[in-house]
Amino acid sequence: MSTQDNAAPLEPGQEWYIGGHDRQLSEDAQLDQLTSYLDAHYELPDFRPPWAGGGTPAADVYCAHLPDRITHAAMLVLGSGVDHAMPGTAYLGGVEVHESAHGAVFVPSQPTGRYAVSLHSGGWWRGSGQALEMQWRPEVAAAAELSGTTIVDVDYPLAPQHTVADMVAAVQAAIDAQPGPVAVWGYSSGAALAALLSADASILTFPDFRALAALPEELRAGYSLDGVRLPNCLIQTATRDEVAAPVDLPGAQHARYVSTHRVSTPAVARQRIRDTAEFLRDWS
Repeated sequence: MSTQDNAAPLEPGQEWYIGGHDRQLSEDAQLDQLTSYLDAHYELPDFRPPWAGGGTPAADVYCAHLPDRITHAAMLVLGSGVDHAMPGTAYLGGVEVHESAHGAVFVPSQPTGRYAVSLHSGGWWRGSGQALEMQWRPEVAAAAELSGTTIVDVDYPLAPQHTVADMVAAVQAAIDAQPGPVAVWGYSSGAALAALLSADASILTFPDFRALAALPEELRAGYSLDGVRLPNCLIQTATRDEVAAPVDLPGAQHARYVSTHRVSTPAVARQRIRDTAEFLRDWS
């Protein structure tokens, strides 16, 4: 039986089922249930950047709370008998974290001697606040622990105070400081930034290449992703990405997930991080 929350009117077709279902829903149907609940209960903030009239801190706060909200919503609408742990909860293990000159270093409990650099999302202007600690870095920790890879998460400089050239310089320095071959992993605009760097392998999670082209020229500093080629590249694509257009690069591996740009079921999120870890562990 569908149940409406009197605090938030539903749009046509926007309903959820408290307690889940007697039958197993498809991944698409589960995502429908999850996004309907989240949309009804949590107002989407203004994600526009400062140079387009936005820049509200509410965007970072919204993303910071998403993992907990997804878990809570999934328990309500998909049923309590399912594992609703997000990757940062499910796979932490014994990972240790310390600060370095280039960023937070995530050291797995069983290091393999592999290294990676990770880059958060945020449209080039945000992502270094609450969202970094509550949304992104738990996934970094999970990928490090699952793969045995030591990952340096770079809190790179952001626009409009800094240009893309500043960002590239900061992250490339972190890559060059590692003692061996390095993979770079970025999410959304962080994936676009990753594609501008010189590394031995790349993971582009829901890459938003258009975000680079949309930057004011004085911030973009002449950088472009036209014709980019990356060795040993995995591109992760969301089937319902409302932010980023699909990206295809010569020779890249591809993985698809039933997800919007920011929201998936916990099970799909865990699969995405397992795939990330597998690539980090096995690329050559």
